[in-house]
Amino acid sequence: MGSSEAGGGAPPPTLTQLVDQLSVGRQTVGQLVYGVIRQAISTGAFSPGEWLRQESLAETMGVSRIPVRTALMQLESEGLVIFHPHRGARVRTHSRQQIEEIYRLRKLLEPYALRLSMARMTPQRLAKIREMAVQLDTMEAGDDFIEARVQFYRQMYDAEHNPLLVEMIEDLRSHVGRYLLGLHFRPEQHNGHERLVEFIEDGDLSSGEFWLSTHLETVRQQIATITDDESTAAVSRADEHPESKKNGAGPRKSS
Repeated sequence: MGSSEAGGGAPPPTLTQLVDQLSVGRQTVGQLVYGVIRQAISTGAFSPGEWLRQESLAETMGVSRIPVRTALMQLESEGLVIFHPHRGARVRTHSRQQIEEIYRLRKLLEPYALRLSMARMTPQRLAKIREMAVQLDTMEAGDDFIEARVQFYRQMYDAEHNPLLVEMIEDLRSHVGRYLLGLHFRPEQHNGHERLVEFIEDGDLSSGEFWLSTHLETVRQQIATITDDESTAAVSRADEHPESKKNGAGPRKSS
């Protein structure tokens, strides 16, 4: 299990505690398992580079291995988990060099996407973007903020007319998804989207591009600092066999 660094000093919850916390409301077994593992990663209960053993996770949560594997595959698509052939799944880690490459590409693609989008902007879409920006700038960091931000940029980059370009941008973003969850990564300021909309409304492409590049560079610097700290901790786990470590805090019997 992970350290308490991501929680600001408080120890991260155990897997069993997360199951208890999230076992409310009407949801499927698959939704519960996905939510528990995702929360365990975002809170630091599972450390960067830690092996996620399907058998142990299933035993702790009192479920079969099928929903665990399905959840891990979904988390892989979100950039939170990576599968190693014949070995299993681990919490994703990135080197500083990988983060820099990801953000170099984003700083090329996203201003280009903005340029294409502004060229075919409509009053209706602009009003929708403005409404989304106001909401985004008043939200606290966390899962809801991340999802709202995804929807905002899809609208701003005109995903309807630029589907492949937006897909490429979102794929790059997914590689750093774990750092953007809000619990692992909390930039001091994540607002200013209304200012970006003002540039779009004024037709000021150069200022909009500058805002995007500056914003992406700020995020890159903060994530790079996190990855430097994590890389040191992950070295000791790099050759650890997944069978040598168990996730969770003991078996949980099905009710």
